[in-house]
Order: sequence, then structure tokens, then C-alpha cells
Amino acid sequence: MKICIWSSGSFEEWYSSYHLMLKIILEMLSAGHEVWLIQEQRNDGRMPDELQNQEKLHVINIKKAAVKKQNFVRRYLGSIQYYISSFKAFKTIERIDAVFLQSNNTAIIPIRYIRKLKIPVLYNVQDIFPLDALFVGKISSWNPLFWIVRALQAQAYKKATRVVTISEDLAKTIRAEGRRDVDVIYNWSYQNEPYRIPDESNHFLLSNKIRREDCFRVIYAGNVGQMIDGEMIVGAAKALSDKKDIVFFIIGEGSGLKRLKNRVSEEGLNNVLFFPRQPMEYAQDNYCAADININPMPKGIIYTCMPSKTATCLLSEKPTVVSMDSDSDMAARLKTVDQWTVVAPGDAQGMADAIRKVYENGAGKSENAASFLKEMGPIENARKYVEILEEIALH
Repeated sequence: MKICIWSSGSFEEWYSSYHLMLKIILEMLSAGHEVWLIQEQRNDGRMPDELQNQEKLHVINIKKAAVKKQNFVRRYLGSIQYYISSFKAFKTIERIDAVFLQSNNTAIIPIRYIRKLKIPVLYNVQDIFPLDALFVGKISSWNPLFWIVRALQAQAYKKATRVVTISEDLAKTIRAEGRRDVDVIYNWSYQNEPYRIPDESNHFLLSNKIRREDCFRVIYAGNVGQMIDGEMIVGAAKALSDKKDIVFFIIGEGSGLKRLKNRVSEEGLNNVLFFPRQPMEYAQDNYCAADININPMPKGIIYTCMPSKTATCLLSEKPTVVSMDSDSDMAARLKTVDQWTVVAPGDAQGMADAIRKVYENGAGKSENAASFLKEMGPIENARKYVEILEEIALH
């Protein structure tokens, strides 16, 4: 069978779906299928070692200029241009049996094109645009562009042969947008085995000369953007300022970093430290360095995306405090995880209380975190994508 993977990213650099896409391609090749990958090219078009010298893998790179994440309009227009530029390349692939379309904000354009050619397409939805932009304040519901783009995305859901998303909460949102039959494949962890990195070999701790006896470490690691509630961090740090040995470590960069630093300065907080983004290969060290991890998600965002750091926190087996809507499916699931606490979005005091409890009782290991995550690993679930592609290609 000949499968085209139409990517919205590139293997030139790490991005949120990097590991998932890699596993899916390897699973397709392992099943004996011929794979054509259309992806963005911004640099030299390099590929992961695992995909080198694969006879049945053909790669088509489409040049695309990088655009800053905060530039909403330019990113949207750049995505449209990328897919239009890809049409000519798509035509060169003969007798395509099925297409895997990666999550993107202009999906209606490639889906209409693919369906016009009477080729079945599986649309993989990793986040729900533009609702995610609405919830974090990037766009207003008063903006006509919001309603236009939302209607176009709803059409993409309806016109795709199959729609697959990564949580029941996202599936609920897609159904509300008009697509009733939605498959859910949990696939947002990079591996199945926990990360067990002792302090004495932890890259983050060693490179920053941080010792166990220095402090109780509360860690947020990841993009410091609009997908996190910086005010919750400030509020929790302020509520715990009486405990001088509880220190918040903010590891990462992003559009919200300057504002967060300013708020910490305005409140005169001495218990919040900032560190730059760490090398990708040491990302898991950040979470394993924690006595407790935090993930302060804004209200409603769990229904439009699933931050990948949730999986990494689980694999660290460390206590974690996460904020998300209490009526969400994911909140109910995470409440069953040992040493995890779910608080309401914006509840800085609740986050502080949960941190204080772990501080006073001792930071234990989460005994069931890794087993909880197994159903969400890409190793088993990559095969499910291949099975759906094989199924739609036969009908």
C-alpha cells in the first residue's frame, strides 16, 4: 500500500509531534507499506537516523520560511502557502491509497484537494484551532476572522474520511463542532518506560551546580507562553514565600517569559529562579530534577489541546500539581494518579497548598504514574493509525 504523510512540521528540528510522527512512519514501513513524506523545509532537510536509508521512504521537502508563533496572521497565511506549494509535489506521487494529514490550522485546503482526487484521508487533530487561540487570548470572539477560521476547520472535520484526536476532551469539542464520529488514540508520551535520573547524574542540576540540600525544588519546564497561567505561578510562589527553602524553577523561554519575570519582580519574590531552555536531549532531566512538578493550564485549554509535558511529568514519577477544568475527562483520569493533585484553573492558593503538603510530608515517588501512561504511548498506538489507514484504503 502507498501512503502519503502530509506533515505540518519538519524533522529538521524538534516539535511537539516529532516522536509520534517518527513512530507512525516506522510502523508503516515495518508493515511493508511505501511511504511518501511531504514536510516543511527551513534548513538542510535532515532526517532522523532511524529514517536514513529506508528504501520504501520517499521524502519531499517544501521550503517554508519560519514565522514567529505570536504572529497569528502571518503564521496562518504561511500555512496556506505551504499547502498550496505542496500540491505540485503531491501530484507526482502515483496511485496513493491513503493520506495521513497531520494536525494543522488550515486543514480544509489539503483535505478538499485530497477528497477531490477521491483519495481517503485520515486527519490527526492534536489541537483545536482557533478555539485554543480564543482561550488564551490570541484572538477575540468579536473578531470576524475567528468565526471564519472556525467554520473552515469545522468543514475540515466533516470532509475528512476519518478524524483521530488524542483525548476524550478534544473529541468532545470536535463533536460539538459538527463531526460526530471521532476516534481517540492516546499518543502523547514519547516512551513507555519511566525516566529515572538520579540527582548525581542529572544534567540540569549538574550544569547549574544545584545540590539536593540547597532547596525544595518546584519546577515548571517548557514553553513559557500563553498555554500556561503565569499568574498562578506568581500567586503560589507568593503564598509560599514564608518557606525560604521552597524555590520555584522556571525552565524555558517563550512569549510570556518577560511578563512573568516582570510580575515576579513587581511582587518582590526571591523564591522564583529562571533558567533558559535546556538542550532537547536533556528535556526529561528537568522534570526528574523536581521535588514536585507544576503545570498551570488556563481554563478551557484542556478541551483544545493536550500539553506534551503532562506525559513527561508522569514519566518522571514525581509529585505533580496540574490545573485544569474539573469536569474534563483528563482531570478525572489524573486524579487517580498517585502523588498528583488537580486544582481548578487560576487557583494559586490550591496549588500552593498542594506544594506545601508534599513539602511537609516528603516528596515520594508516584507508584502508578508510568502504568497509567502505558495506554497513551506511541509504541502501541502508532499501529492503530496504520490500521485505520489500511481500513480506509480498502473502502
